[in-house]
Amino acid sequence: MDVHVNRVPVSGRVTRVTLSPGRFLPAYRHDAGSVNERSEIWIDHHGQPIVTRQIVGVLARRVVCRLTTGDDVRAGQRLGIMKFGSRMDVFVPMSAEIRTQVGDLVRGGESVIAVLH
Repeated sequence: MDVHVNRVPVSGRVTRVTLSPGRFLPAYRHDAGSVNERSEIWIDHHGQPIVTRQIVGVLARRVVCRLTTGDDVRAGQRLGIMKFGSRMDVFVPMSAEIRTQVGDLVRGGESVIAVLH
């Protein structure tokens, strides 16, 4: 319920932005990332693709993404919001060193979730 403002996880260039209509199941459900309404933002970070996914749920039924393909972005800048909060997934390469654990409280623009190699 506390994911409202979404931030860019790494600096780079936006290579793809998609909006997928879908359901409005609770965002904490394992399958919500593939069946709920969502947007995906792909960022090229020095040749490594980093993907963020805004996923709405039962209460949050509106994704707002302010980025477009070709935008140059920097880590920590706002990429959009989800009305009433929901879920934000960040996909990093398998070679990344993960710095968080399940259950950790992370803050957008402050917490380091992974280190890229």
